[in-house]
Amino acid sequence: MIKKFVSDALLSVFMDKKARQKLQAARDLKGKTKAAAPPPAASKTGQPAAQKTFADEPIEVMGQDEIAALIRESLDAAEHEITEKKQKHAANPGRQALINQALAIHQSKKHIVDELPKEQREKLLFMAQQALGAQLKGKK
Repeated sequence: MIKKFVSDALLSVFMDKKARQKLQAARDLKGKTKAAAPPPAASKTGQPAAQKTFADEPIEVMGQDEIAALIRESLDAAEHEITEKKQKHAANPGRQALINQALAIHQSKKHIVDELPKEQREKLLFMAQQALGAQLKGKK
């Protein structure tokens, strides 16, 4: 129970709701197939043939090292997912070039706004917020 709580808490920090639901569905499917599968045969040394994972043990039986390893595994899985998501959504070279060009233009023209009196700057900022706010409301 504590393991599930800690796991859910960590996953909620690093994964969005859809990803957590997919993970839970995969775990449920894995649990159903495990229940249907016969227990693994023991080898000559008496050890089970399949390696036992941390998720197979109740939290009360696990030691501090095993709990720490479980947390590390959860964090590693979350980090891997985040890395994949970043790579998937990375800007393509053409888009990145446009962004860099826009930033360069912004830097070169920034002095014009900086030279305006404070009152005019505030009015300009207000007008820009009103214009962008209307555009954003129109997109919804």
